[in-house]
Amino acid sequence: MKRCAVIGSSGFIGYELVCQLMEYTDVTAVMVDRGNESELISEEKIFSIGRNARVVFLDEEQFLSENERYDTVFICHYYDELKLKGTTKDMELKDSIFNNISTKCKDLIILLSANNELSTFERNINDLSENLNSNITFIEIPSLYGPWEPSSGLVHELIVQDLGKRNDSKKNVYGSNEILFVEDVGKAIRIISEKELKESKYFITAKQCMYLPEEGNFTGIQNMIDGIKFSQMRNYKGATPFVIINTTSLEEGIQKQKQQIQQHFHLY
Repeated sequence: MKRCAVIGSSGFIGYELVCQLMEYTDVTAVMVDRGNESELISEEKIFSIGRNARVVFLDEEQFLSENERYDTVFICHYYDELKLKGTTKDMELKDSIFNNISTKCKDLIILLSANNELSTFERNINDLSENLNSNITFIEIPSLYGPWEPSSGLVHELIVQDLGKRNDSKKNVYGSNEILFVEDVGKAIRIISEKELKESKYFITAKQCMYLPEEGNFTGIQNMIDGIKFSQMRNYKGATPFVIINTTSLEEGIQKQKQQIQQHFHLY
């Protein structure tokens, strides 16, 4: 049985990844700074995973001080940090922490936003890893929506607005990136992690890409759906595309997100 650790497990993609991995492997879920997420939401995520025998929760300090070995360690929290701050200027993986993490695993997978500024961050990590034995794989992820999307996410805000019968205009926070359902991307990351021979860098995309106008403003879910644009799979240089063939439909994805928001409306 493989063993994995997910650093940033209470974040958007980190939580989904724990849910995907725990069906197949033993998972150590490492909690880091929650950023804009409330403690109530973080606790509800842990509660929803339940007393799963394959999941152990640790804070970052506990994880760094333990002497356990893992097959794969996922670093997820930089994805959420980029989405919240929109910049890589303050992103830094300290040498001591990186060396500690890399000695714990055979494969280190770093999940990052699809952002041209990331090249500098990647170079820094590659420089740090020159004398290490761990295999490092970067996976670039486009914009995501779905259950437990941060409350600043466009679909989340529009659903809450519709449930509250308000009519405020909401600005597109996804930019011009492709938008994918978080569950589909979580599965894709798990499949990549199971490959014996990995490429050094992947870009997750779909057979049919979904976009929104970069400067768009929307007054409700239906208005947003009407503004969606579709195109064929994006061509991307500098990474190996991992193509999701069967994606969740926009209507089904929004319905799943709406059900989750209704169930936990008191947390928002």
